[in-house]
Amino acid sequence: MASQSQVPEHGVDHDNLRHVVITSTCFAFILSTTAVAFRVLSRKVNRTGLFLDDILMILALIFEYGISIAGVVMLYNGLGTHIIYLKPSQLTVYLKTLFTGSILYTCCIACIKLSILMLYRRLFPTKYMYVAANTVASIVILWAFGGILVGCFTCIPTEKSWHPEIPGGCMDLGKFYYGLQIPNIVTDALILFMPIHVVWGLPISKAQKVGLSGIFVVGFLTLVFDIVRLVALVDLSKSGTDITYNQVNASVWTCIEPAVGIVAACLSNMLPLFKLVHGKFWTRVGSRGHTSQETMVNEKGQWPRQTPSPSMGTTNSHSHSEGEQAV
Repeated sequence: MASQSQVPEHGVDHDNLRHVVITSTCFAFILSTTAVAFRVLSRKVNRTGLFLDDILMILALIFEYGISIAGVVMLYNGLGTHIIYLKPSQLTVYLKTLFTGSILYTCCIACIKLSILMLYRRLFPTKYMYVAANTVASIVILWAFGGILVGCFTCIPTEKSWHPEIPGGCMDLGKFYYGLQIPNIVTDALILFMPIHVVWGLPISKAQKVGLSGIFVVGFLTLVFDIVRLVALVDLSKSGTDITYNQVNASVWTCIEPAVGIVAACLSNMLPLFKLVHGKFWTRVGSRGHTSQETMVNEKGQWPRQTPSPSMGTTNSHSHSEGEQAV
């Protein structure tokens, strides 16, 4: 246990960081749930069933819920509070939850990556994309398996992870974090730029190519968060024994990073929903304009000179709508 002199003297209450954990957990929960809900709703709008990439994303959301629940359990057992204020039983629960949290995180990230890769295979059925997606998917599966395996044996015996006083040994956490996050960052970078070559080879307008590329590059934010989380984890490994207080930063990024990844992966699947909302908006605007024209007829008894009739306006609008659907 840390002594009283080890507590940082910043002139703040000892549990002042708890609100940071609560805010980040709620943010991640709402953000990821909304994104997946919109993705599933888009499938309903298109009247298609769920594809393999959708199922993998739902699994990723379930693991994200697990990460959030683990964060709440840790919160009520000392996260954000200096270790000297905790009971031994609380610290044991905290360390056990931390142990399972690392497994949940790895599974969540792996499902997000695999979902994106399966989406690439479905959207771009070319030999290049088939080989590239399968290759990167194999790397992701091996990375997840290795990360979970090593995470389970960071300490030998495993029980030493939540009972530090028993005999045994533990690996250098800094090296473990580097080994886990660097492949994570590399595969994220590969996944981000894989479709760019295919998109720019499609027979569509340059504006459409830029738009599609922009959707994929939005995931660059996830790559940035990967790096931020790595820095937070390395800082944690060097921060000393007051783990429950020092772990807040790493815990926040562990919760937010997968949530942002889920949102980035779902954006390209929300296009049918965006089109539906956009269409309803302009239909409502057109309906109001049509009502205004009818009011003009009722007040004056005839249409002003050189003003098209409602039937002409409706015909033109219908033709324009058919043209948009053909595009």
